[in-house]
Amino acid sequence: MNVNRLFLIAFLFAPAFAFGADIGGVDASEARRELISAILEFIGLISFPLGLLLMVVGAYKLKLLTEEGGKVGLSIPLITILAGAFTINFKALLSVITNTYFKVDFCQIIEESAAISKSCFSNEMSGLTGDLQQRVARLANETTAQIFIDNLYTIVGIFQVIGFIYFLIGIYGLKEVADGTAENGYGKPITIMIASSLIVDLPHTITTAVDTLAKIGINF
Repeated sequence: MNVNRLFLIAFLFAPAFAFGADIGGVDASEARRELISAILEFIGLISFPLGLLLMVVGAYKLKLLTEEGGKVGLSIPLITILAGAFTINFKALLSVITNTYFKVDFCQIIEESAAISKSCFSNEMSGLTGDLQQRVARLANETTAQIFIDNLYTIVGIFQVIGFIYFLIGIYGLKEVADGTAENGYGKPITIMIASSLIVDLPHTITTAVDTLAKIGINF
């Protein structure tokens, strides 16, 4: 089965259920966060065996290369091994990319306990939501405003799930290009990886875009 489809089937539709109504009396917001936390944990768990499998496949291809005297290109086993290492350490690789663009380490906004990490994107989220929270509080009350803000954090968590999925798809795309089974070159998987890392780091992406627009005279 195509691995891209496998990732999509396994994960992509799961976040949609995070918007479901209360289940069995459980608070809907808490249920959403628990689902997001479970999906993020599952992605982290499967990344290791998938990465290890890719490294084993790459090592086997490297062995064939030495035995068959160059019938298999050197780039194929090396890129496969590299893709495996990237898959195992995808969060560290995400931190490298976010450090490159935003000078910050990657952080996960929904913790394993399903709690919201207030320290994650704290400055960016307060800058984006401060005025909104005040407006909602004036229209309704502080409790409603806090629920609204918590839901925004949950939405960022959903985007992080989607970003993780496509980041891993991008990594696997490197292996497909090396194998010659992809229709495009390395540009596509690398672009997917960069774009998905920007989605994972959505608050920084938004604030950077807003600041850039403000510099050219477009304000919100």
